[in-house]
Amino acid sequence: MRRTIFLLLFLSTLFIFIAQPVLGVGIGKYTNQQSILFQPGLQKTYSFYVYDDSAIHCSIEGDLAEYAIIKDPNPNGGPRNVEVVLTLPDYLEPGSHTLYIVATQASSNGEATVGGVASVRTGVNVFALYPGKYPVFTSTNANDLNLNEKTTITIGLSNNGEETIDNANGIITVYDQNNNTIAILHTNSVSVGPFETQSLSTVLDATLYNLSVGTYRAVGNLTCDGINVNYTTETNFIVGTLNVDIVDTTPEVIVNATNKYYINLESDWSGDIDNVYAKITMPDGKVIKTPNVDMIKATQGSKPQAQIEAYLETAGLNTGSYDIDVTLYYKGLSKSNKIKLNVINGKAPLIEKPKIISPMTIFIALGIIVILFVTLYFLVFKHGGGNASSSNKNSATDNPEIRQPSDNSIRPPSL
Repeated sequence: MRRTIFLLLFLSTLFIFIAQPVLGVGIGKYTNQQSILFQPGLQKTYSFYVYDDSAIHCSIEGDLAEYAIIKDPNPNGGPRNVEVVLTLPDYLEPGSHTLYIVATQASSNGEATVGGVASVRTGVNVFALYPGKYPVFTSTNANDLNLNEKTTITIGLSNNGEETIDNANGIITVYDQNNNTIAILHTNSVSVGPFETQSLSTVLDATLYNLSVGTYRAVGNLTCDGINVNYTTETNFIVGTLNVDIVDTTPEVIVNATNKYYINLESDWSGDIDNVYAKITMPDGKVIKTPNVDMIKATQGSKPQAQIEAYLETAGLNTGSYDIDVTLYYKGLSKSNKIKLNVINGKAPLIEKPKIISPMTIFIALGIIVILFVTLYFLVFKHGGGNASSSNKNSATDNPEIRQPSDNSIRPPSL
């Protein structure tokens, strides 16, 4: 049995030493553009740095690899500068083409090991323009707003063609949640050159169109030099108001126990709402103030949300269903809510309330520390320094090896 255990430990240790750890590789320090427009015969030299391993193999991939050569001063060596020379042909199909520069962890002796192999790559993009005019929608964007406010709606337009788009303009249609048309808006007009991107915009006034609270949809259409582009882009946006709603709470708590209680909040407001808290009035009349939370709007088109955590004491309550008052406080406003709370029998949860340290407690603690420091200073440095001087004086007197001069031993010099 002991031999088996010893053998297993020996093999495990041997495996660890044989396996080559993955150190990782990296590519950085480019010295040229990583996105270029196709030109026949154009030559670009890309210098880059590979690092993070003692043996790195460099290679090239992608549909442009046949037009590139790699200049590596130390193949399969350690960190170093490497060059890739890309020479474009006389013709490329319209669209996007890519050259990938790859750094791969290499074995120092050319043999495979048990460890994994790390590899990283980065790309150079070459875009060949389409004949004529080639409009491309990039996006339609609308910012959330509140009642009686205005918002800007934009359309992004790129031209991937060889010819300039002289006059591009957009039409944006706004729909409500029931897909009813609320507004039809016209953007400004712009000119878009080859391989350029422009923004077209318009303004939506919530008051002018009598918008109410809710989610809306903006659909963008484009006309380029009198020709309607046959596809659209769209986005959702919210018209909100400063109102915080309780969307969910903990439905039940255990009798005669300390219970965690959660209140989930949501708002239609177009931005974040800071320092939101609640006051919970229990059936016995006790009022519990919760900690403050910030309601964060995660993304455009989403609603600010937050969760309040409180601790409810149910000692002295009977089992049953209660209506408790939860009043929310935010930005100088308050909102009262009647919430159903069920108190049930069950095993008391193992919950310890967080220790809350008041500012007065911190102030008193700092005061005590200062007093102790001052007292210690006077005891050690002031009083201690005097004792040291006196001690040195006494030790010099009491030591028989140190002779103290007497008055009789002092003689004037002979003349």
